[in-house]
Amino acid sequence: MRADLIDIQVEDRGDDVEITLSGSLGSYQLAAVREKIEMLTEGPGCFVYLNLQRAHFKVNDYLDLFLELLNKMHARKSKLVLIFDSEEQDEYFARYRNIFEIYPSREAYKDSGISKQLQQIGVYYTSKTGVRLSPTVAITLALLILEWAITLFLIIAAQGRDIADKQAQIIALQAQKDRYVHEIDRLESSIGPLRKLGVVQDTTMLSSFGVIQDWVSYLEYLENDRREK
Repeated sequence: MRADLIDIQVEDRGDDVEITLSGSLGSYQLAAVREKIEMLTEGPGCFVYLNLQRAHFKVNDYLDLFLELLNKMHARKSKLVLIFDSEEQDEYFARYRNIFEIYPSREAYKDSGISKQLQQIGVYYTSKTGVRLSPTVAITLALLILEWAITLFLIIAAQGRDIADKQAQIIALQAQKDRYVHEIDRLESSIGPLRKLGVVQDTTMLSSFGVIQDWVSYLEYLENDRREK
């Protein structure tokens, strides 16, 4: 194929330009393609769609051409988007898939606002594979899930210890209550002989017994109290 048979179409749509490159392209056509495309993409702030759907590359030299074009446009604050949707082009650009912005159509690029934001953080979605995560995002997500699981486990363990402590306190209080009830019953049974002697007329007088060590001292206390009256 001669250089003058290269099919390059240009469509200016106001805010952007679409360049369609068609034909079977080998080493012989490379220089002409380079000159034409560089001329069409000159100037700062250009937004270029490069449609390669009907192009057939016979050599890998065109990859270097598109990489140089991408770098030059990036330096001029311009934008380059490759347009194609074919297995042949997917295989040809496979090594640089993450470098170029590649879409099946202009409309797909314009509708890719949310998708592009997800891809920037490593989340990809296609109808064939569904949602895919980049290794970095997958590792980060796994670490977050692991951290969340560890935190949840620690919270549950802390709550379990707190419940166990409260149960131990309740058991201790119940045992203390049982001892107090037993002690009261013992004191009430011990006061029977004093009632028969007429020493104790009212159980409220037992309140003084709390500071007396034994019954003899308590009886002396009552005798002294009666003399004072």
